Amino acid sequence: MIHPKKTITIDLNGRPASKLDLKGWLIHFNLALDIIIHDMKSKKFSTSLELADETTNFERHVLALEDRKFYKHNGIDYISLLRIGKQFLKRKRLGGVSTIEQQYVRTVLNRRERTLERKSHEIILSWLLSKRSTKNDILRAYLGSAYFGYNLNNCDVAAKLLFNVDAASCNNSQSALIASLLVYPLPKKVIKNSHANHYFPIDDVDEFIAQQAKHAPHWSRRVLLRKAYSESLIKDQKA
Repeated sequence: MIHPKKTITIDLNGRPASKLDLKGWLIHFNLALDIIIHDMKSKKFSTSLELADETTNFERHVLALEDRKFYKHNGIDYISLLRIGKQFLKRKRLGGVSTIEQQYVRTVLNRRERTLERKSHEIILSWLLSKRSTKNDILRAYLGSAYFGYNLNNCDVAAKLLFNVDAASCNNSQSALIASLLVYPLPKKVIKNSHANHYFPIDDVDEFIAQQAKHAPHWSRRVLLRKAYSESLIKDQKA
């Protein structure tokens, strides 16, 4: 029987006492993988992306920003592993080099600590997940549960709030903004200010971001740069 998501932290604390307990670790990772697969099945058709026959504008922007080699790797970007090694050796915080699979594993298991142990477990589970699921199922399950801002834990929820459309229908500018929210989530104060000033649904994306400079200057500046970067990457892909 698969445990509900709210008990995941408790279930996954039962790690083998010894790092050499191979059987214990196999059980541990299989339990974690079962929880992830269960979450993925529960996300099936939870967003408009599931109804799209081809990769949507939104998905292209997400992959351009988050994981450009997504369809070429098996859940592990080995070049990024070298960066993790350098971060560890220099005693820097580990982060910024996760594949979509790794981000999805982290989201489901709710493991946020920046340690080598968490990262290594995340990598193993991502590789196992790639053997059990298709790329599109993984990407769409992730976007159906990813955090885009205050009370926005689903790409369609974010798209509906911002533009009154679903994520699969977003144009390039709309897609670039929502994809940027994966790194710079929409703050509560921006949402409250936008409701108060009737900014939703957004007509001009860049104008909306500029309007938030007074209330959230750091967010406004960073998300505008990331949005522009996403648009430039997509333009280069089409060239």
